[in-house]
Amino acid sequence: MPREFATIEGFINHLRTRVLPSIPEAVHVGVSDGAELIKKETQAQIGKYLEGPEQGLPTAPLADSTVDDRIRKGFSPDEPGLRTGDMRESYGVRVSPAALRVDASIGSDDIKAVVFEVGRLEQNNYQPPRPELSVAAFRNEEKVARTIGRMVVRAIEGKPMPNSRSTDEGEGG
Repeated sequence: MPREFATIEGFINHLRTRVLPSIPEAVHVGVSDGAELIKKETQAQIGKYLEGPEQGLPTAPLADSTVDDRIRKGFSPDEPGLRTGDMRESYGVRVSPAALRVDASIGSDDIKAVVFEVGRLEQNNYQPPRPELSVAAFRNEEKVARTIGRMVVRAIEGKPMPNSRSTDEGEGG
């Protein structure tokens, strides 16, 4: 049921005291959810060849020497970037605090993941780029924007954020 206000001043007061303070949390939740989506999509792509119109695609097949090395070490012959799963699991998300502008970083501190993404141009050790992270971000850009928008609309409607307690609930939880 929509809320009604007797005066414009009452409506402005409602916006100032109830809606505006909840917008930073809404933006934070939307950006956090979007960053997690991109991370999960990146992780799901590792071990697969990517096709599509995005820059850097389609990804190149593994070199014969890489396939031979994978087989010799007991790994499947044709899953780019996936051996033990350590690199895939190294991806993480960092999100700035709740504010009207929230930044997120998605990536890995594992140098193998960085080389996998951007490639290596050394003459005797060439590795083509496999842009897993950038493709996941590009493919999910609209979904992330919609997620942020939905969270802001929830805040404007006065609804609690998903996975958060209503401000009317006690702290004893």
